[in-house]
Amino acid sequence: MDELESIMGQRAGAPGSEHEGSLRMKTELLVQMDGLAKSEDLVFVLAASNLPWELDYGMLRRLEKRILVDLPVKSARSAMFAHHLPQTLSQHPLRITTQIDYDQAAELTDGYSGSDIRLVCKEAVMRSVRKVFNRLESLSEGSPASGLEGVVIDPVTMDDIESTVANTKPSARLLASRYTQWQKEYESV
Repeated sequence: MDELESIMGQRAGAPGSEHEGSLRMKTELLVQMDGLAKSEDLVFVLAASNLPWELDYGMLRRLEKRILVDLPVKSARSAMFAHHLPQTLSQHPLRITTQIDYDQAAELTDGYSGSDIRLVCKEAVMRSVRKVFNRLESLSEGSPASGLEGVVIDPVTMDDIESTVANTKPSARLLASRYTQWQKEYESV
């Protein structure tokens, strides 16, 4: 179950402040989780939450192992850049190349999540694509244009990465202390 807090957030304290259907659904899910523990069937429940401190305490009790998956380390960030920005990105009929120092890109993105890094990569590629659009728009309407065959896209470079990082802030940094606090209180490995 992904985004578990969306269906199993903490129950409201005041009577009537939470919709009855929502309360019934939460209660039924908790009852079914209890039933899994008593069943002879082997069922493995894997749940993920971006906001674990918002989870219902009844659900937390039923999750036997609670593990905080921290932000990626430098080597993992470098591998993510290599995956999202390989030497050549071919999207027929366009061919985009990269000239990236993956370790340097990883160094620039300390505190970034995997999702943040994917966004940085997409934006860096879009910088090169936007340059082509600007060139095409500057052609006069009477100019002979043969479509995309003659279009050359500049390689994605470290300048593109640096500029994108300067304009893309990490999404999880503001919540880092809350994750650490939750880990101290609830993690069980």
